[in-house]
Amino acid sequence: MILFEFEHENATSAEEAVTRLHEIETETRFLAGGTDLIPNMRIGIAKPAHLVGLGRILREPMTVDGEGWLKVDALTRLAEIEHSDLVTSAAPLLAASAHTVAGNQIRQRATLGGNLCQETRCLYLNQKHDFQFVEPCYKRGGDCCYPFPKNKKEVCWSVYMSDIAPALMAAGAEVTVLGAGGPVRMSIDHLFSGDGLRPLTLNLGEMIRYVHVPPMGKDSAWGYHKSTVRGGLEFGMAVMALTFRLDADRESCKDARIAIGAVNEGPVRLSKTEAAMQGQRLNKKSLTELAEMASAEVNPLPHHGFSKPHLRDNIRVYLRRAMEAALARAQQA
Repeated sequence: MILFEFEHENATSAEEAVTRLHEIETETRFLAGGTDLIPNMRIGIAKPAHLVGLGRILREPMTVDGEGWLKVDALTRLAEIEHSDLVTSAAPLLAASAHTVAGNQIRQRATLGGNLCQETRCLYLNQKHDFQFVEPCYKRGGDCCYPFPKNKKEVCWSVYMSDIAPALMAAGAEVTVLGAGGPVRMSIDHLFSGDGLRPLTLNLGEMIRYVHVPPMGKDSAWGYHKSTVRGGLEFGMAVMALTFRLDADRESCKDARIAIGAVNEGPVRLSKTEAAMQGQRLNKKSLTELAEMASAEVNPLPHHGFSKPHLRDNIRVYLRRAMEAALARAQQA
């Protein structure tokens, strides 16, 4: 039950929704699938006075342009992405990551844009603040970070836990953001601020309209892994996504992109490990060394009962396995 009143209206186009968010004077939020926003409203993390629903906006079909880029309407349901033959063929990393989100009932409702725009999480923040959880933390306007009491007021170590964001980052995807000034296309890397208090760079009234994923070449490989205790029933402990291109010998790496999610305030690229992969002959020994380098490069936040050493060990083991699977997949193609 949501114990506060709010207004609700439906927009019939994305442009109308953006306009209404600028016209309404009270705090207003977009409502798409609602699988993140509604639970947050129930526990008091979000308290909008007005919701602009996006459910009546006609979703555009997924398409591939002449250069092989996949274009996906941000209002597309995750279940549709997961089961799409077009996505599986053009952007298999996106399809694989969509499959790991929650359970089927959530994926039937949740949208691609909503998954990317989800709020950060921590054990104290995501509680109904009554009984023992009474005092608000920094993110709720309070005066203390209870999980990390030595943090300054501008530092919130809540964790951004999208399963899809690291996959899109590793794929080199771009997003079209619609705002009052019209659509702007940018790298998905620029969507995340790395700030737990305000994890996205989107301004008031801006929304993700499309996601664009570049083609996977015949020399390209991809790998993905989401670590959880109970599979899709939980948010990720750590999420790993990678792509790399092989040289003509089908063993040496031309370039690589590695993104780690669910361990920081936003998904992170491992630039040092990526650079070390370039020109490297990929085999079991070198991939083990690269995974160890990645584990040392990432600086995970301890979250939801998982310690920093445990998270690093998890990344070291499962990133290596994802790399090995990617290499085998590419060499068999």
